[in-house]
Amino acid sequence: MKISVQISTFNRAKPLEKVLYSLENQTIEKKLYEVIVINDGSTDNTKQLVEEISKKVSYELKIINQENLGLPIARNKGLMNTNCEVILFIDDDVIADKNLVSEHYKIHLKYSDVVVRGWVNHVSTLEIPEKPKFKMADFSTSFFWTSNVSVRREYLIKAGMFYEKFEKYGWEDIEMGYKLRKLGLKLIINNRAIGYHYKPNPIISKDNILRILEIEKKRALSAKIYHDLYRSLRVKLATGMYFPALHFYRSLAHSPIYDFIFKFITKNENTYLKYFFFNLLKKLHYYKSFYDE
Repeated sequence: MKISVQISTFNRAKPLEKVLYSLENQTIEKKLYEVIVINDGSTDNTKQLVEEISKKVSYELKIINQENLGLPIARNKGLMNTNCEVILFIDDDVIADKNLVSEHYKIHLKYSDVVVRGWVNHVSTLEIPEKPKFKMADFSTSFFWTSNVSVRREYLIKAGMFYEKFEKYGWEDIEMGYKLRKLGLKLIINNRAIGYHYKPNPIISKDNILRILEIEKKRALSAKIYHDLYRSLRVKLATGMYFPALHFYRSLAHSPIYDFIFKFITKNENTYLKYFFFNLLKKLHYYKSFYDE
């Protein structure tokens, strides 16, 4: 059995470099895994970087270049360009612990019909900590979270691959998890399979707020696609489209409170209260975009 570590990327050469070198330091034998980078139309030096690193590392590293077509198409292209039995997805800003690949690998040796989700430990620098510390941001109820998750390739194909209409932002992995669960796969959480997710504290300037809100809008539009595909209770809970959350946040998003929060966080210094309101603004913008677009 061989495992394919797949990373889809767009304009993140700096963290990607750290990720690829961290995959050189794995405790598993190099012949048992490969790494495939799907370059989704990056305009930075991603292509040149991966080609250069491929000459330095001792594992098999391949790059697939495509136009900027979005994550689902990139992931599907990666799936169709490997013969490995198991696919391990990580993000281009998730640095691998030395035991990451081996911890996924050994569970798939034992079980054939499982999804294995590792620990995504959020860190604020591009360095692996001496000892990981759990944060609330690490908590996830997702069945399938492509920051650190593996499954046999045959099930991804049987599930119909990634739904390519999620072209905006997000939800393609959550929807895949929905389909894998329907196939009867069970989830195994392995907290010894650690990926360190580089998440620096956001700079809350007006320009950056507008950029992040645009991402939140795209996330909402993808959530609407997921919601309209199934309309089940599980999907309503995942997307936040349930009573009372739906009515509460939707009413706040269309009230003067929305503008008040926006003005507050653009005028005040970086404090805990400012970060609190910033996260609330993102949530309100999500609900606002879900219905207004």
